[in-house]
Formats: sequence, structure tokens, C-alpha cells
Amino acid sequence: MEEFTYGMLHGVIESKRLITIKDKRKLVYYYMSKSMFKQFMQYFSPGIYVFMTVKKVPRTYRGLLVKNVLSIDKILSPSKNNPKVYYDISIIKIGIKSLINQNRFRLFIDFEMTMPPYTNYQDFTSEIIQAGYTLTDNEGKVIDEYQSFIKPKLHPELSIRTKKFLNISQEDVDNGKPYPKFHSKITEVLKEYNPLIYVWGKNDQRELSKLNRLYHLTNFTMHAQFIDLLSLHKTYYGLKNDLGLFNAYNNYYDSSKSFPQQHDAFEDAQITKDIFYAFKDVCNNKRSVKFD
Repeated sequence: MEEFTYGMLHGVIESKRLITIKDKRKLVYYYMSKSMFKQFMQYFSPGIYVFMTVKKVPRTYRGLLVKNVLSIDKILSPSKNNPKVYYDISIIKIGIKSLINQNRFRLFIDFEMTMPPYTNYQDFTSEIIQAGYTLTDNEGKVIDEYQSFIKPKLHPELSIRTKKFLNISQEDVDNGKPYPKFHSKITEVLKEYNPLIYVWGKNDQRELSKLNRLYHLTNFTMHAQFIDLLSLHKTYYGLKNDLGLFNAYNNYYDSSKSFPQQHDAFEDAQITKDIFYAFKDVCNNKRSVKFD
């Protein structure tokens, strides 16, 4: 069970990640996760008003009765005429909705990377060895799809760990395309459609940028607009921890039909697309979804 509460901040106990609010002369202690406390700590000072969603039932923490904070909804400094708002999730959600509703082509892309061996991995550098994407117009109609293995350059021989985790063979990547061919393909797509590029997490953009530098190719990641759908979910739903791609998918769709992740780049790109359109419905109040 959860409840909404608010009040003027009375004190901060940084070592315990606690804030206190006085309720009828009694101090109530509120506990935050490390990431949440770090995010909002700069605003915490006596006299600031905090609006938050918390667990209704308190628990004992380091000898104190505390309530766990599930999300911070608003932080403001009171003023008779013009209160200063430091944070307001409702305004942030309006911004996310505006971003999601842009009339643009959308490129949903995913990669699988090489993994280090179980031993002697100190000098290992990961590389993209599989790419998949789905390109849609503003209405969600699929315009183009792509999937291919990509030959690694730094470590041509796959580690046992990589083959086992991705369930692929050495022959798969040996018969793959050189990265410059994929670079040429993706550059054409960006030039023709100028899409918003949706990824799940920040790693895919980093890996692309790394390979562009490795091959001395134009680094389109510096100019293309990448949108981290995982980050949007964490902000919109007030999630403390990262959310797995397939956990998100199974939360939006019938969980009885859930299926395990196969670690296939093209499949993951399609799943990212499906999650986006479900999330878009949530942002536009066409459906309601909760994440724990």
C-alpha cells in the first residue's frame, strides 16, 4: 500500500539518507534509496516543501521508524506571491509526452556485442557483432527493417562466453558484413528520414560511437538524436533501478504470453518498438500501466 504525503522539510540526515517532516509536533522519518537521495539532495534544506509518494506502512531502520519514499513528485520553496519550483514530475511528464508525440520517423535499433573471455580479459574491448533495426513512420507503419551479423575487428575469434550467451557460432560472424557497410546503410537512413533513434539504455550509442572512431568513419552519433527509452521509463514511472527490456514488454502486454529474451538484435529492436507505442499510449492517457 502507498500514500501521497507532503510537508515542510524539518531536517536531513545525510548519513542515513533520511529526511524529516514534522506532523503535529511529531517528526516523521522518510528513507530514500541511494540514487534517489543523490538526485534530490541538492534541494533538501529546512523550509523546503516536499511532495512524495511513500509506502503507507513504516518499518524499522537503524533504530528509527521510517517510511520508504517511492517517488518524489514535487519540490518547491514557498513564497506568498511566487513559489520557486525546483522539481515537478507533472511538468516533466508533459515534456516527455511532447517528445513522444513528435511527428517524426522513428528508428528502433539494437546491437549485440562481443563479450570478454572468462580469463585474461584485462585488455578486452567490446565490439558490435550483430545489428537490427526497425524504421517506422509517425503512424507506426514499418518502412524498413534490417538485421545482420557484423565481423569484429579487434577480436575476430569469439570467446566461448559470447557464443554461449548469444547462442551463435563463429561462422555466423565470419559470414557477417564489415562494419563500414553497416555504417553506410545507417548513414543513408539518417540522411533520407532524419529519424528519432530509440534505444534501450545508453550502451548502444556508446558502442556505435566507439566503432566509428575505430574505423575512422563519420561519427553520426554526434548529430543524430538518440532517445533512451529506458531513461524515460525510469523518470516517468519514478523507478529506482534499471528496467529490463523484456520485463518492460511483459508488463505492457499479456504476462501469460511472456517469453524469454533470446539476445537477438533484431528481435530486441522490434520489442523496443512495441514498448514505445505502448508507452506512447500511457503518455496520452489511452491506457494505464504500473511498474513496481
